[in-house]
Amino acid sequence: MRMLTALLLSAGLVGCTTDYDTHLNMETDTFFQEPPADVDILWVVDNSPSMAQEQLEVGLRFAEFIGHLEDTNIDFHIGVVTTDVDDENDKAGHLLGDPLVIDSSIEDFEMVFNDRVQVGVDGSDMERGLEAAYMALTEPMISDANDGFLRNDAVLSIIFVSDENDCSDRGAFSEGATGMACYDQPEKLVPIREFVNDFRDLKADASDVLVSSIVGPDIAENCEDSVPGTRYLSVAENTGGVEGNICDEDFTDIMDKMGLAVAGIRASFELSALPVVETLEVWVGDAEEEEEDWDLMLEDVDNGWTYDDVTNYVTFNGDSVPPRGAIITVYYDFGGDVE
Repeated sequence: MRMLTALLLSAGLVGCTTDYDTHLNMETDTFFQEPPADVDILWVVDNSPSMAQEQLEVGLRFAEFIGHLEDTNIDFHIGVVTTDVDDENDKAGHLLGDPLVIDSSIEDFEMVFNDRVQVGVDGSDMERGLEAAYMALTEPMISDANDGFLRNDAVLSIIFVSDENDCSDRGAFSEGATGMACYDQPEKLVPIREFVNDFRDLKADASDVLVSSIVGPDIAENCEDSVPGTRYLSVAENTGGVEGNICDEDFTDIMDKMGLAVAGIRASFELSALPVVETLEVWVGDAEEEEEDWDLMLEDVDNGWTYDDVTNYVTFNGDSVPPRGAIITVYYDFGGDVE
């Protein structure tokens, strides 16, 4: 059995197969479905004129989200910022409300969040959500206006809610530019990879950063007011976050999935090396079980795992998502050209 072979090799030997062009090595990646002790959750909410209903829906479905954190007694911090970082906004990147940080010590914290997420609809039509998040979580903001929100040992979850695509340019657009510039001059936008790296660098362990989004889908049916949020979706894909559709009439399912992810139930896992895809084996078991009793998972787009060669993530679909307490082990060969 491949799993037992891999365990023997990992004790001291590296399994290798050589042909004329390629040197292959065996790799083993192990992941745990366990809740973090602490989590800091930053909601970045679009406050442009078309967002009133979506803000309301997030607030109404907050119970589905927070319930998973309460079930595991996770110590949470929640903060809310808007996507408006125009020069005229002297509160750009500032956490909203009083107190700035929502936690379980606040009486009726669910109602407080419901009110807090109603950020208004008079913000900029250049929604710079990625920029707003990074601004809120770095100096000088994190030691000044947002002091007390971000904790060194906590997992960081960033959640974007917008019906427009991200327009983060870090000052590249000329003064007086309007929202149309975001789509007419995409070359001036900050590359997504830069933001992915910036967010990951906020934590000593990059896996402690999870970015999710409730944004316009690539194909928006019956949702004329929404634009595909491809930049937000790309950051979520590259951090194993949850991708929600802002065109959904009911956010119950979205909020439930994001709550599970923040509480330590992840569906996506980044591999440590680029695999030879046909050699991938995915096993799921319980720490209390013998390893020979673990389950070999099937590759299936509806109810199994799939691999994305762009992001290098293995993702579990449907009912196959491993439960809390599970161990996920992925075996595969990887290689490169022989010099």
